[in-house]
Amino acid sequence: MKSTKKTLLSIATAVTMTFAAGAAMADYPEKPIKVIVPWGAGGDSDLTTRIWADAVEKELGVPVVVINKTGGGGVVGTSFVARAKADGYTLINAGVSNMMVTPNFTKTPYNFDTFQPVVKYTAVPLAVVVSKDSPYKTFDDFIAGAKNKTVTQGSWGASSSGTIMANIIGNQAGYKVKYVHGKGAADSMVQVVGGHIDSAVSFPPAFGPHVKADRARVLVIDQKMDAFPGVPTYADYGIKGSFGGWSGVFAPKGVPQEVVDKLAAATAKVMKDPAVLKAYENIGALVDFRHGPEWIADLEATYSIYKNEALRVKK
Repeated sequence: MKSTKKTLLSIATAVTMTFAAGAAMADYPEKPIKVIVPWGAGGDSDLTTRIWADAVEKELGVPVVVINKTGGGGVVGTSFVARAKADGYTLINAGVSNMMVTPNFTKTPYNFDTFQPVVKYTAVPLAVVVSKDSPYKTFDDFIAGAKNKTVTQGSWGASSSGTIMANIIGNQAGYKVKYVHGKGAADSMVQVVGGHIDSAVSFPPAFGPHVKADRARVLVIDQKMDAFPGVPTYADYGIKGSFGGWSGVFAPKGVPQEVVDKLAAATAKVMKDPAVLKAYENIGALVDFRHGPEWIADLEATYSIYKNEALRVKK
């Protein structure tokens, strides 16, 4: 009899805890949410995340606090979130560098599968850019030139996302370049317009002002932009993959689906706000809101491309 009572008590307790957990999750969020940006303040990732955080906290009703946790090329901050509790209160700013490139080309305590993708809010497409006076008028011209002679190309480090992406593009198009590494995309553009290097891989915030001032020309870009009409994409040349910077948020693996759904719903709403759209336009970022299974499948496919590239380089 005592055994029966004990069993019934255990079942009742389990049922009560299940309902309590469900009720608690239904109230998410009940406290501030931290979003770790693994890069310094003022960069593309930081700016895009702060715009998102400021907007969604009004929808969620709690502070969404952006914290810069730098070091190790993004590894320090990303590792911190990988170890965090999967309750939706600690998120990581995710992008091509810390989620796609670094886990494949550097030894890290995490990989893509350590996290649950939540939302993507912006994209910054990678482009191949030359000076206004360059003999390469089209990307076809550039490919032919790079096949026949040494062509220099600015990037920002041998293991940077820019160089890795440029290698994949060059391999698929059948050309090689000689890299000249600068401090960043902006530094490479100064070298291009100054006539010191033939080309650069760069993002709109860095090359946009030079193009608008008629000092540079975009030959090819990852995705079409109204600001650069008529510029072809890599896909137009049969080049497969996604090439560009992007910003979104991931959570530690195991976060409840209710959390993902609430964050996605809040993001969907704010991405229709003209003020939010203007804020992103002002920093040269494309609004590219994505979430759900189809987006995650695309991420997994892109991750495999970087993984294969890493294996090729290590041979």
